[in-house]
Amino acid sequence: MKKTILVVDDFASIRDFVCETLQRKGYDTLGAANGNQAYQMLSDKPEVNLVLTDYNMPECTGFELLKKIKANPEIAKVPVVFLTTESSPDKMRAAKEAGLCAWIKKPYRAETFFAQIENAIVNG
Repeated sequence: MKKTILVVDDFASIRDFVCETLQRKGYDTLGAANGNQAYQMLSDKPEVNLVLTDYNMPECTGFELLKKIKANPEIAKVPVVFLTTESSPDKMRAAKEAGLCAWIKKPYRAETFFAQIENAIVNG
C-alpha cells in the first residue's frame, strides 16, 4: 500500500516540487500552506504516514504544528520531519525534545532526503 506524506510549506512552488519528487518515488502526497491547514487535514485524515513541514511559516510554524500533533493522541504517532533552511541549534534541540523525527536542511541531497523520509516512516 502506498504511503501518504503531508507536505507543508507556505510557498506553493516548493510544496509542488517536493510533492512531485515524492510522487516519483511512489508516495501519495497531500499539500498544506501552513501548520493550521495541515493540522486540520490531519484531523480529517489520520491515515497520513508522515508530515514533512517547513519550519518558518506564517500563522502556524512547523514547530507549533509539531507540538499540536504530539499533543493530540489520535495523531501523535505520525512522524514529523522538518525540511527547512532554518539551522538554529536551539530550535533543533527544542524540536527534538518536542518529538521531531528528523531535520532535513534545504537544499538537500536526494539520496539523504529519501533515506531520512523512509527511516522516519519505518521507525516513526
